[in-house]
Amino acid sequence: MNAVLEPLLARLPDDLPATERDRIRRAYEFASRCHEGRFRKSGDPYITHPLAVAEIAAGSGLDGATVCAALLHDVIEDTGCDAARLREEFGDEIAILVESVTELDRRHDEAAIDTADDRVLALKVLDRLHNMRTLRYLDEDKQRLKCRHTLDLMAPLARRLGLRDVSDELASIARDHLAVLSEDTGAICRALALGALLLPATARSRYLDEWLGELDVLPSRPDRIRFVLRLILGMPALALTLRRPARATPAHWLLAALRWILRTDLRTWVPLTLLVGWMIVETARTSVVDATVTLITVPPVLHAGVARLRARLGIGESDETSS
Repeated sequence: MNAVLEPLLARLPDDLPATERDRIRRAYEFASRCHEGRFRKSGDPYITHPLAVAEIAAGSGLDGATVCAALLHDVIEDTGCDAARLREEFGDEIAILVESVTELDRRHDEAAIDTADDRVLALKVLDRLHNMRTLRYLDEDKQRLKCRHTLDLMAPLARRLGLRDVSDELASIARDHLAVLSEDTGAICRALALGALLLPATARSRYLDEWLGELDVLPSRPDRIRFVLRLILGMPALALTLRRPARATPAHWLLAALRWILRTDLRTWVPLTLLVGWMIVETARTSVVDATVTLITVPPVLHAGVARLRARLGIGESDETSS
């Protein structure tokens, strides 16, 4: 027995005929060949997705034909297989189920849902459940869209079909992801607002409005973090410029601020270390990979930038230790 199939076969009813079990095995082998060489955004072989959907179908008490269709539900849409080949291999019932799922994928409207067979709708719901379980591999905008669609349509549909556990899990995953995404954006905005406290009160609101407007149009979380990092690093110089007396020149205050900050490692690296630590912790909440990239790339960039500024301003090792 194929070890990969054991969890699925173990979920099937004990009284399921041997011919049905054999058809499920053949459906897995057929789907595995069709999807060979394809991978999901997680890096896993694509066959892991239909296999997971089939396991959920079996665990939800759906019949053998629906479990077979779950294994095959993407072969028409995503591979060179056509409905005629499915009919030849697995018969009309399964071919019609897979064709119907494919048609539902292409239409994306409520009218199609209202007229679809309940088993086809169940396959769509279970397909969404596995995709929601692996949602972290999509970009944030797609995560938000999937979560809202799941709460508005898919979770209620699962409940209507009698799949209450599936409905509850769909709604829970969607709400949790939306909360994390909202909290993530809020944390970035709070960090920016905290840094803006250095600015004069009369200018603070104007600058924050401009910065938050720019944040809204940035496409991804790493872009927003880099944007906030640049702003916070430049905040002391901006604050000194905004507070300078009328006769002082911007260059004078900027150089004075930079010299004062860069003259000692304590003043330079304590705030930068705290900032990098915050970035890593916040990033790790949604993606360990992004957090690792941040840990690897940001400190060397900051170190090189500090070294270059010190060299340009003529701050040597004796300055750093004597002040």
